Amino acid sequence: MAQRIGSGWLGSSSITTSTANKELVPVSPPQWINVKLGFYKFEFRNLQACTVKINGGNPIYLDAEQGFTSGIEDSIIYNFVVVESGIQYQWVGAY
Repeated sequence: MAQRIGSGWLGSSSITTSTANKELVPVSPPQWINVKLGFYKFEFRNLQACTVKINGGNPIYLDAEQGFTSGIEDSIIYNFVVVESGIQYQWVGAY
């Protein structure tokens, strides 16, 4: 397996409350011409039960405080949304 060397980390600065179907993955910086930001490692922690969609896929139910984690062996996360509003969460991703 090839080793991956990342460029940096992004994430929540504090506990955040969701807006229904709002994208968590930020827009790529302007200097990244034609390159979409994606996370090769990603961690999401939810305080209440919720439903998420990852990379435009089918809804996935997460129980309260279950969270979601992906690593270098998983698909890159380009899109991550919490379906419901009012869910408290935090996240961190490596790109």
